[in-house]
Amino acid sequence: MNKLPLHFTLMITTALGACSKLSYDTISVSKNKTLGVVGTGAAIQCTAQPEYINYSIYRMCSDNVRVGDITPYYDSVAGNYKLYFLKNIWSGAGQKHPWFGFVTSDFHNYTETGSVIASSADACAQDNSVGAGGVIKNGNTYYAFYTGHNPDLTGCTNGVKREGVMLATSTNPVAGFVKDTGFATINTPAGIGYDENDNWRDPFVIRDNANNNWMMLIAARKNHNGAWRGVIAKYTSTDLRNWTYQGVFYDGGSYNYFNMECPSILKYGSNYYLMFSDQSISNASQRYIHYRKSTSLNGPWTMPTGPDRIDGNAFYAAKAVPDGYGDAYIFAWCHTLSGNTDSGTPDWGGNLVAHKIYPLPNGDLATAIPHTVKAWLENAPEAFAKNSQWGNVTNTVAGTESYRLVSNADFDVANVLYDPVNRDQYMITTTVSYASSSKDFGFFIGACDGYENTYQLRFVPAQNKFKFETKRRSLVDSIPVNDIPVTLVPNTNYKVQIIVEHSVVVVYINDQVAFTNRIYRAPNTTWGIFVDHSDATFSNITVTHP
Repeated sequence: MNKLPLHFTLMITTALGACSKLSYDTISVSKNKTLGVVGTGAAIQCTAQPEYINYSIYRMCSDNVRVGDITPYYDSVAGNYKLYFLKNIWSGAGQKHPWFGFVTSDFHNYTETGSVIASSADACAQDNSVGAGGVIKNGNTYYAFYTGHNPDLTGCTNGVKREGVMLATSTNPVAGFVKDTGFATINTPAGIGYDENDNWRDPFVIRDNANNNWMMLIAARKNHNGAWRGVIAKYTSTDLRNWTYQGVFYDGGSYNYFNMECPSILKYGSNYYLMFSDQSISNASQRYIHYRKSTSLNGPWTMPTGPDRIDGNAFYAAKAVPDGYGDAYIFAWCHTLSGNTDSGTPDWGGNLVAHKIYPLPNGDLATAIPHTVKAWLENAPEAFAKNSQWGNVTNTVAGTESYRLVSNADFDVANVLYDPVNRDQYMITTTVSYASSSKDFGFFIGACDGYENTYQLRFVPAQNKFKFETKRRSLVDSIPVNDIPVTLVPNTNYKVQIIVEHSVVVVYINDQVAFTNRIYRAPNTTWGIFVDHSDATFSNITVTHP
């Protein structure tokens, strides 16, 4: 048997004698990998940290209560966004999903309002609890159309329904809205196939200048064309008080969605974009934001050229509105997980997340980091330390964290690991390209080692997907925790920005794709870059913070 070179023997001895640091086992070493502890060699940290409440970018309520469905309104007079949301409390009279709000002009400084629309204390009131809606201004009056939801109709003889559309108005939308008791609640049309017992919610109102009226969209379910499906109903009005049913506005086309929640329309340039959230009650992992496009407010609505999804399954109940400067932003919530643990199930509600949204030259929508958030996060460089590297790793630009990593077989993982970043908010930035890939490459988060027990944000070129995975590498299958479509082409640069604020992790790729995730093992843990049966280069890795 040939002896190993002395330097290689010393490397293996050092690694195995420090398994508490690197956790590489003899099986891995037997694959002829070259392990180099050319870094701090500090102990690996992969324990999830306690959840925090001091979010700046991805806000929760100041009392640590989750944020539910967002109703955004851009106030052109004040030059800021009013972001109304359902506060996830259910604690008694007036406290069943009331509307609260945030006010912001930069998406990292928020002022929290008090309750602006409370639920009714009357057990048989239509709005015994409150649901999402839309806000619009006409003259000096702000109109808030909202869902009145009564979860228990037992003993009620006043004709109240499970859900109905209600109205509150205000001249000071931060101080609160006054319920309009003279407004006739809009309930499900009777006898024409709608679900009259539930699923009539999330009103959205927009001005239809071509027809000189207002249009309201409502999420509903209907026996439509011989099948039960989610539909979006349409109403019109000339005065915002008296509304006339105009039929089904959109039925999903060739797709049968269970319920198209939180429908909204964004006008950008000469195009209109219809967005909705697929409730998908049978599979929470398939709850996505979808969109369609048209050159007319009233359709017809067509699929985009590329994917019709915005973000992944941890970004839900979204609505988008333009600002007064030619930009537009989309707002949703990133769910928490039960028990504040990565093994938990998705909760209803979580943290507010905002993306910039804009059209590509072909008219499809793209998402990017808001420029105000980017500038804030790039305020100062963060010194970060290389922990170790493994496999075929070459520094491509001296004096920078730039590496080419090559792996020639499945599970022959090459990596560079870094010590934890101890910041409340920070952003990792790099440019990634790949020459070839038979498997995957990307980023490790919460790494307990550098090849097996680690979370992964990974490019999968064979599927044109970017995925988040918590399974051990040897157990990864076709069902990730979350994914997003992204077109991947060899020898092409992809700018990657990874924002970490406590357990919310948002990835932006090429200022076109946003990918939101809840990762409790992300903050203050070991992280890095990797390739598996791939040849990829990560250029100029930097970390910055406010």
